[in-house]
Amino acid sequence: MNGKRAVLTAAGIFAVICAVQPVFAQGNLVSSSPLPPSRILNHFGLEQGWWGQAVLNSTRDKIRHIAIDERSVIVVSTSGIVTSFDAENGRKMWVTRVGRRDHISFMPVMNKKQVLIASGMKLFSLDRLEGGVTWEIDLPKMPSTAPAADEERVYIGTLDGSVYAFDLKKIKELYQERLLPEYSLSTRAWRYKAGKKVTSPPVVTPLSVNFASLDHSLYSVGPRTRNLRFQFETDGPISAPLVKQGPYIYVASEDFNFYCLNANNGKVQWSFLSGLPIRKSPYVIGNRIYILPDAGGIIALKADTGRHAWPAAQLKAVNFLAATRHQVITTDQIGNVLLLNPDDGSVIGLLPLISFNLKPANAVTDRLFLAKENGLIVMIREQGSNFPAYHKYPERRPILPELYNPQEEKKEEAEANPPKPNTEADN
Repeated sequence: MNGKRAVLTAAGIFAVICAVQPVFAQGNLVSSSPLPPSRILNHFGLEQGWWGQAVLNSTRDKIRHIAIDERSVIVVSTSGIVTSFDAENGRKMWVTRVGRRDHISFMPVMNKKQVLIASGMKLFSLDRLEGGVTWEIDLPKMPSTAPAADEERVYIGTLDGSVYAFDLKKIKELYQERLLPEYSLSTRAWRYKAGKKVTSPPVVTPLSVNFASLDHSLYSVGPRTRNLRFQFETDGPISAPLVKQGPYIYVASEDFNFYCLNANNGKVQWSFLSGLPIRKSPYVIGNRIYILPDAGGIIALKADTGRHAWPAAQLKAVNFLAATRHQVITTDQIGNVLLLNPDDGSVIGLLPLISFNLKPANAVTDRLFLAKENGLIVMIREQGSNFPAYHKYPERRPILPELYNPQEEKKEEAEANPPKPNTEADN
């Protein structure tokens, strides 16, 4: 090559990336199909909803993050390529790239219009519908958590124990004036400094921004003013992501306790002594909360009282994946998908799907998502479940039009207008 190096444009890079993807002919798969066998799924009342291929460079790239909500599945590769799928039909919505290759990035988060991704020392906003980068800002400190957002501000925790709030309206104004990222500092709404590193993404409500620090405390501050609403201290570092559901915030601590707090004032509603540290996120489904102590299996508690919902922990399960009407879907120690009875935690069956080495948890809907490092992603649902159940935000479920039934309409009309009595016959 005479010492010369070939240089590809951005368009050329994407052309190469797309060209090296494995290709599957949907509906005409050979016997060596990489997809879960239908006969195994059907045996347990499950079916494949869709499958898709995230864009990545198969020679060096892997999936780093998979973020899921009611509308979208966002896949981020180690080189910063972002692929968006429609969560229900699997349609590939868009592909873009953020940050520099192999920069440390955090799990994407979504609000109504944006996908927010922290990569390196930058925070990127992507248009949720079309995927274009709508803005980027420079972060003042190295982030330690994924961002969180409402419709007015975006919040992010950093290694020095700070949580920063950035004004989305100000960001939009400066972007339109082409002053970003140079004037990123002007977009900062406030900063709150905790004692040590912020350990999990902020949890945002209309009245508060809640975050945990290695100084053994949960902080709750006002989203507009950063005034401290309450501080909850434990006897050990808060060891798992905070979860907010309904009026409660759930907190796991290295002191082996799991706490349910009133989200308005921080008062303890109940606590559960696990006997083991809890370092994995808890998952709330209806009035059940599933916790996963280290080497302790999965424990189901009643979310409002903290009492046991199952007779005992299911020790064969090590990770929560999803929950449907009839099954709690978990994994065992070697990566099989383990199906549990939601009433008592007993094992219903096992799906030998070890080859899907990426199994993101989904407590937002009742859909199960499985993925491989090469970008293949599959959605699995209960048979006949054409519309998803919304666990986290049931109010977001769209109102479905009722099917037109002419016989039912005639019946309702007859009941509303009963026949008049025959007065002539009476006379």
